Amino acid sequence: MLASAGFSSNDQSKALQRHLIQCAKARGRWFSVALMAERVQDVVLPRLATTAALGAITLGLFAHWL
Repeated sequence: MLASAGFSSNDQSKALQRHLIQCAKARGRWFSVALMAERVQDVVLPRLATTAALGAITLGLFAHWL
């Protein structure tokens, strides 16, 4: 199908090779740290306002109690 659209298999091979090199560079030594930070952000960010509000209320009640 792609060959009929004007793409040769050599062009596809070169594009795949460029893509694989780009992926290998993206998975550098900090990849696992970035992946973990992304997961933490996905968990914390939607609940950030709720967490901050509950923290402020708790801190306010604790300060009032003292």
